Amino acid sequence: MPKSPPRDNHHPAQHELDAARDRIRDLEASQEASSQILEELHLHHEELRTQNEELRAAQEALREASQRYQDLFDFAPVAFFVLDHQGSIIEVNRTATDMLGIPRSGLLRQPLRRHLATVSRETFDRLLAVARQQTVQTDVELTLNTPNDPDLHVQASLTLDRRKREVCFRLAMLDLTGRHQAEEHRRLAATVFEESNEGIMITDAKVRIQRVNRAFTVVTGYQESEALGNSPGMLSSGRHDAAFYEAMWDRLQQKGHWMGEIWNRRKNGEIYPEWLKINAVTDSEDVVQHYVGIFSDIGDHRQTGQDVERFAFYDALTDLPNRTLLQERLKHGLMRSKRDGRVLALLYMDLDNFKTINDTMGHQAGDLLLQEAAARLQQVVRPSDTVARLGGDEFTVLLSDLADEATATATASRVANTILQALERPFQLHDNEVVSGCSIGIAMFPRDGSTCSEIAKHADIAMYQAKHKGGHSYTFFAPEMNRELERRVRLEERLRHALQRDELSLVFQPVVDVHRQCVVGVEALLRWDDASDGPISPKEFIPVMENLGLGHKLAQWVLERACETLSEWSFPGAEDLWVAVNFSPRQLQGLTSREVQETLKRTGLDASRLVLEATEEHFHSHAEHIINTLHAVRELGAKVALDDFGSGHSSLGRLRHLPIDIIKLDRSFVLGLPDESRDLAIVNTVITMARQLDLRFLAEGVESHAQLGMLRSHGCELVQGFVYTRPRSGDDCAAWCAGFREQPWAPAPSPHSTTHGEPN
Repeated sequence: MPKSPPRDNHHPAQHELDAARDRIRDLEASQEASSQILEELHLHHEELRTQNEELRAAQEALREASQRYQDLFDFAPVAFFVLDHQGSIIEVNRTATDMLGIPRSGLLRQPLRRHLATVSRETFDRLLAVARQQTVQTDVELTLNTPNDPDLHVQASLTLDRRKREVCFRLAMLDLTGRHQAEEHRRLAATVFEESNEGIMITDAKVRIQRVNRAFTVVTGYQESEALGNSPGMLSSGRHDAAFYEAMWDRLQQKGHWMGEIWNRRKNGEIYPEWLKINAVTDSEDVVQHYVGIFSDIGDHRQTGQDVERFAFYDALTDLPNRTLLQERLKHGLMRSKRDGRVLALLYMDLDNFKTINDTMGHQAGDLLLQEAAARLQQVVRPSDTVARLGGDEFTVLLSDLADEATATATASRVANTILQALERPFQLHDNEVVSGCSIGIAMFPRDGSTCSEIAKHADIAMYQAKHKGGHSYTFFAPEMNRELERRVRLEERLRHALQRDELSLVFQPVVDVHRQCVVGVEALLRWDDASDGPISPKEFIPVMENLGLGHKLAQWVLERACETLSEWSFPGAEDLWVAVNFSPRQLQGLTSREVQETLKRTGLDASRLVLEATEEHFHSHAEHIINTLHAVRELGAKVALDDFGSGHSSLGRLRHLPIDIIKLDRSFVLGLPDESRDLAIVNTVITMARQLDLRFLAEGVESHAQLGMLRSHGCELVQGFVYTRPRSGDDCAAWCAGFREQPWAPAPSPHSTTHGEPN
């Protein structure tokens, strides 16, 4: 078989053919790769398009979520603020702008502190300081000063937010107006419930007694503790059969109420008729939750018409004529006086310490005081005179058929003096002895009015004038008292905002140790510089403030400012000074040792540098409560001074047991020195007594060198008064005290030697 000719690997055509085949293969591979790339590009394009659609959807969802968040932020029922490190507003919601009454543009970059009432600014500053150290802060109550409401109370919660690039705070505020109104309504309802003349009994749905009022106890004889948890069946008299009660409960279930006459039995076994009204109280789903029964004893009224008249015209507690009967007798008295040319006098009186006694010792003690006062009043007037109780602690005495104005004036003065003496004697209320006294206003016909309303109004005005002068006195009406009343009304209006406007301030009067010739303390004295009337005496505005219910708030403000001022003094020896703060009986009645402790902690003042001043009056009105409070304050390390010693109902036996460290002799005894031998004898006696009781002795109101020398020579230790200096502002007093300590000092002649000191 012939062999194939050998291949010539070097033939040019063959090389070209091989090269062409290689290029074709490369082109095919490249085309295949390009197709694959195009396919991948197409898939990637589709994937990008899908991602773009998802991104647009996510952006739209984010925009909607952001809008929902903004709506929630703006329209939330809580005011929200974002504050920078210094407390300036950097974001705020619409609720906050509505609350402050200022548009958003007017709030941004403004300090929030500017919109707070003065009394809340220090609280807010402390809130910021604490929040800088921790992320969670407890709620506090602040007062805003807004264009629409200068006294808007809010609950504020501040939180530190470190998530942002710069430290900021998130602040939430909740308007407390509704809560305060609800609390006021609750208090009002509780007062109506407790003071109602009708017996009230509240049961649960299973007819178990949950609450009763005081009239329930009076009518049935059962105390609240005996009734709670029992069934109203405990009052059953046995006079009604089962059919009577079945009909009652059928009516209750069908109509939700029942009313009718029923016989019940008192605790002492006496059976009596009462008029009873029962109402079912249901929830939102009309399910009975409670039953409320209101009843009145009609036993006496069913017997005679005279008893009906007594119920209508006589006070149930004291059995005195009530306001209605007084009006009738006053009207007839005026008619007779006009016809016969005679004179009539009306004495309007108010017990001076009744509210304090009633609040601290309870209604039963208050009722006993009213009954005893009524009995004493009836003992000191003529049988022809009318003693009436108008309500609360207000009484009147009507003096009729007086010959002329001179006779009426003399008779009214004599009766008023007799009443004052009768009511100033201590009252024994259970185991407590209290002193009350009264203030009396007197108006006469025809001099002070021609109608019943005019006479009653003017006697009332005169009574307030007597109380304003300090109580325990009587005052005849004078036309200028109407102007005083108008002034008092204006005063009340301005006092409501005096604290917020920084019109109240403290001045300080140094207390000097006359033997060591150094300042040992200062007394803080409250001042009010009214924008309209200028300086107003504390004796005038403090009682008005207490009547407005602001006494406790004022006491807290004074204590805080006094402690804060003393803690800021930094001259050599300042750390050894103490500050004395004087409280009225009503202010001290509401003060607690815990409030004192918290104030000392906030201001950084050591308790040993605080002296609380109380007058003798404090220890005659609710002595037990006051003494317990002062004992607790002394346990903190503070001191107690007995102020104005000798001006009240002094009791040396009681003095041994009072929680006091300092006796302050009333300035009236210093005034007569050195000429009045009796005053000097009193001063010597009190100094000796203080030394024997291991108490410090302080003489106030010292105005002359003669007085100072006399006191020092007889062993007086501490002195304050114009002989050294008038009361000064905080900075001025600090400078004076520092100067006193830096050089030997002897008091210069006082230009105020005829001034009897300033009221506290």
